[in-house]
Amino acid sequence: MTDSLHTARRMAIGASVLALVLTGCRILPPTPTEREAWSLGPELPKPFGELATVSVPRDDGGEQLVVLSGIAGWGRVVDDVFVFDSDARAWKAGPALPGPRHHASAAVLDGRVVLSGGAETLDGDPWQGATDVWQWKPGDDAWEALPPLPEARWGHRMVEYDGRLYVVGGFGESGTTLVYQPGEEQWREAAPIPEARDHLSVVVVEDRIWAIGGRAPESMARVDIYDPAEDEWTAGPALPDVTSGAAEGVIDGRIYIFGGEEPAFWGGGIFDRHWVLDTGEDDPQWRPASSPPLAVHGADGVVFENAMVIVGGAGRHGLLSITAWTEAFQVMDRP
Repeated sequence: MTDSLHTARRMAIGASVLALVLTGCRILPPTPTEREAWSLGPELPKPFGELATVSVPRDDGGEQLVVLSGIAGWGRVVDDVFVFDSDARAWKAGPALPGPRHHASAAVLDGRVVLSGGAETLDGDPWQGATDVWQWKPGDDAWEALPPLPEARWGHRMVEYDGRLYVVGGFGESGTTLVYQPGEEQWREAAPIPEARDHLSVVVVEDRIWAIGGRAPESMARVDIYDPAEDEWTAGPALPDVTSGAAEGVIDGRIYIFGGEEPAFWGGGIFDRHWVLDTGEDDPQWRPASSPPLAVHGADGVVFENAMVIVGGAGRHGLLSITAWTEAFQVMDRP
């Protein structure tokens, strides 16, 4: 048998094995298991990940949980918006986004959900990011456009602080921090993150913005802290181990980081390790946090009704994500 036939045979065997692995994964996706200090809420209407999640205050003092954008099935980019009705304990559909997006980011500003960037398709390497910024007030029938980002971003995080929106990190032309204030016609540029990366976690604690983990292209444990008043970044306490695409949240000054992934097909995986840091301590140190029922990546964490929640995501890493999207609604008991 010639070398070319040997090579063709090996490739065919490899493709067959991969197909069997993917088929098996499709039949048996990871499912949540009972964990101490966690419970499961009503499932999303469908499984998907690489999404955005926010908690929006209601006029009556309550909150609404909104999950939007992402990837479903075997690679379908969605324009879905789902809203959790805490009174009925059920999900309902909100107005679809103006276009499909994945790896976008959302925040709440003046009682409105704002979605920025992301990518529209799964074509291209890297994916072609978007500059669109849309806002929606719960109860309205449609989304409205806000001034676009000055450069395309996906895999970033956006947070609100002091009435402004901050876009941190992400895959784009630069690592510049982008800032938007209502009423202005365009975003302005602020100090770039010290090490540009995407798939990071970002939280606000008092008057600082924390950028945690991420990858460029490998996952990292780095933590950087931004001072909006001084427009300066300083180093923060590094995670005990690397992560990217993790879920994050803050409760009573404690920063929580759950899960994440290393996306490489060979040697990658979901990180079933979780951390908490009490920023009120004199010398804050990361400590293990309670494990959620299902470790995932591609799902924002958010504090909803005074509890940490993780909705959707994928229980497998990288390309295998398409075999393991979840509809799980994971709720951590308040510490």
